Amino acid sequence: MLEEKRQILIATTNEGKFTEIKKFLHDLNFDFLSLKDLKNIPEEPEESEKTIEGNAILKAKYYADKTGLMSLADDGGIFVDTLDGWPGVISARIGKDAEDRRKVLLEKVKDIPEEKLTASFKAVSALYNPDKEELFLAYGERKGKVLKEERIANGFGYDPIFYLPDLNKTYSELTTVEKNATSHRGIALNKIKYFLADHFSNKHIVVPVGIIIKEGKMLISKRNDPHNPRFHGKWELPGGSMEYGEKLEENVKREILEETACKVEIIKQLNEIQVVASTGKNFNYQVYLIPFVCKYIESVGEINDTEVMETKFVNLDDLTNYDFIEKNKEFLINLLPEIREVINEMSS
Repeated sequence: MLEEKRQILIATTNEGKFTEIKKFLHDLNFDFLSLKDLKNIPEEPEESEKTIEGNAILKAKYYADKTGLMSLADDGGIFVDTLDGWPGVISARIGKDAEDRRKVLLEKVKDIPEEKLTASFKAVSALYNPDKEELFLAYGERKGKVLKEERIANGFGYDPIFYLPDLNKTYSELTTVEKNATSHRGIALNKIKYFLADHFSNKHIVVPVGIIIKEGKMLISKRNDPHNPRFHGKWELPGGSMEYGEKLEENVKREILEETACKVEIIKQLNEIQVVASTGKNFNYQVYLIPFVCKYIESVGEINDTEVMETKFVNLDDLTNYDFIEKNKEFLINLLPEIREVINEMSS
């Protein structure tokens, strides 16, 4: 069954900006909404901060608080070097609409030689998660120059007069894909994209586990995890998640030694792999349990009591008498025929 996508509010009513952002983030597993998609659109907050960073944070928190949705807001502007960065943070407020704002800027620079009209487009994207009161900021900057004549194709805002010498095009002459690949907003959004993918995408965790055999009995361990009542005090097979660059066999021997102080010899990887799916608040994850039958060699110390309360060797027929973590008992029962077969091979 497909999971329901989490919603993220892109806090804008500007269709051009929304399309640009949504296209950039579309392959993430979220449902992206604009303010126009809401039944009740909150009144716009006053952008009272003195920096684009401050305004981005203000808007992201404001809309998240009003809607309860994780909210992505940005603020940006065009910073003209010869005008000491003007209009900068007030770029969106020097005229009644985009066309008027371009006229105001062009009037301001009409007597300045074009070669001196270097400028930067800067953006700050703010992502605010109201569930965790967590804020993530991403910065982007693209250098170019201001043209005195508009080149109108696509785009919005100052796009028709922001020229990129390296591409010989204005922002407005780029496709959405081209603009996202090079623009100030694209640079910031790329960082947002990686943050979302890292923090909210589904996780896949590979855990090799040891079926340790000694004189026909199997070692099981009782989990010590007091902060997680689902697992604390329940039985399981020793094992843990992979370290970077580690092989499965290396992992299972290391984890067994660290948890139980047992040295083992790996005999065989069994055919069945158990997949355990869990749902978290911010992401879902699947654990893949990969079983290895191991021969007990010796104990070289004490168990790791921060992870394990106790260990014991038990008869295979008695496994059903123990309270295992979630579906581990069912997993072991399904493995028993193959485990017995390997034990017989070990004894012969």
